[in-house]
Amino acid sequence: MNAIRKTVVLHDVDGRIPNLALLKLSTFHRQQGWHVVLSRARDGARPAARLDADKHLASVVFRTPVAARAVEQLQALYGDRIEFGGSGVDLGKRLPPEVESCFPDYSLYDHKLYALGFLTRGCNKRCDFCVVPEKEGRLKRQAASFDDFVPDGQRNVLLLDDNLLAYPGVEDLLGEMIARRYAINFSQTLDIAYLDEARFRLLCQVDSRNARFTKRLIYFSLNHPRDIRQFEKRAELLKGFGRHGVAVIMLYGFDTSLSEDYERFRFIRRKGYIPFFQQYWPIAGVPDRVPDDYFDMDLNAMIRLTFHSNGQNWEKYLRWINTRYFQRYGRYYRPLIEILYRYNNKHRLEWFRMNPACLSDEIYRDHRDSLAELRATLRQQSLGPRPPRGLSRWLAQAAPDNT
Repeated sequence: MNAIRKTVVLHDVDGRIPNLALLKLSTFHRQQGWHVVLSRARDGARPAARLDADKHLASVVFRTPVAARAVEQLQALYGDRIEFGGSGVDLGKRLPPEVESCFPDYSLYDHKLYALGFLTRGCNKRCDFCVVPEKEGRLKRQAASFDDFVPDGQRNVLLLDDNLLAYPGVEDLLGEMIARRYAINFSQTLDIAYLDEARFRLLCQVDSRNARFTKRLIYFSLNHPRDIRQFEKRAELLKGFGRHGVAVIMLYGFDTSLSEDYERFRFIRRKGYIPFFQQYWPIAGVPDRVPDDYFDMDLNAMIRLTFHSNGQNWEKYLRWINTRYFQRYGRYYRPLIEILYRYNNKHRLEWFRMNPACLSDEIYRDHRDSLAELRATLRQQSLGPRPPRGLSRWLAQAAPDNT
C-alpha cells in the first residue's frame, strides 16, 4: 500500500511578489514527498478559511497593521500548530541550510514572469529605518549565483540584493548580466553613492527593467535631502539612462519635515526622474521620528506639485499628509481634500460636503479644542457616504466620550 502523503500549507501573509522563502520551502517539502498547498487569503474583512494539514508555515515580510491582523487571524485558527518567520515577525530566524540551498519552486505561484533571488546579502550602511543591518549584517560576498535561482530559458530576473553596487566585485556581476542577456529589475534600488564611470558604463549595457519588465528603468533611492548632492554630482551620468529612464524611491513618514520632503520631491520633478513615494512602517524598536512641527512650510506649495507619472502613488502620500494634518490640527484642510478626491473616490468628497464642520479653509489653524463637539456632531449622522477610514478612531483617542 502507498503511504499517505503529508500536507504542508505555506501561508503568504503579505507578500507583493512571490515569497522566496516559501518557494524554497515548497521545493524542500516536495522533495520529501509532501503535498504542498499555498494560502494567500489576506482579506481582513473576512475570516480566513481553515485548512487542515500536517504542518502550517507562514512568512511575514512587512511589519504593518494589515500584516499584524493577518497574523492574529492565523494564530486564532491554528494556535501553536503554525510557525511564523520573515522580517515582519522575527529578524533573527533563518531557513535551515538544507532549505536555503533549494532551487525555488516557481510552480507554487504558477509564476513565470521572472526569477528572483540574491547575489549578495547585507549592507555596510546602518540606516535606522532599515531592517538590513540587524537582519543581514555587513555586506557579504556572493550569496548565490544566477544558476541557483534562474531556470533555464528564463530571461527576466528580479534581484533582491540590499546594496549591490557597494559589493567590491559588482563589475563581474554586471558583466555576467550583460553576457547572459538578462533583463534585470533592481527591486531594492541602487545606491547612488557607488555610481562611478566604470559602473555606469556597465549599467548602461544591462537591460534594467521596471517591476513588470515592460520597459527600461533603473532604480535609485533618495531618503533624505542631504543625499540630493549625490544625485547632482552624477547628473550627467544619470542622463545616460535616457529620458524618464530613472526611478527614484523616496521614504516619507520617518524623520523628515514637510519642507525636507518638498525639497526632495521638487528636485525629482525638476530633473524629470520618475518618483516612487514609500511610507515608513516602523520596524522593531524604531518608531517614526516625524517632528512635531512637521508642517513647517506652506502646505499649498506641496499639494500643488504634480508629476507626469505614478499619480496613484503621489495620491497615497497626499492621503498620509491629510491624516497627519487632521491629527495635528483637528480639521481637514479643504484645498487638500478637493485635490485628493476631485478625480478618484468622489464619494469621499460628497461626505465632506455633507460634513463641512470637519473642514477648515484657514491653513494651520488649530481646532483640537473642539474635537469633542465635532465628535458629537458626527455621531448624530447615520446616513449617506461613509466617513474617512480611521476618523472615528482618531476622534475617540483625541476626545474620549465621558458620557
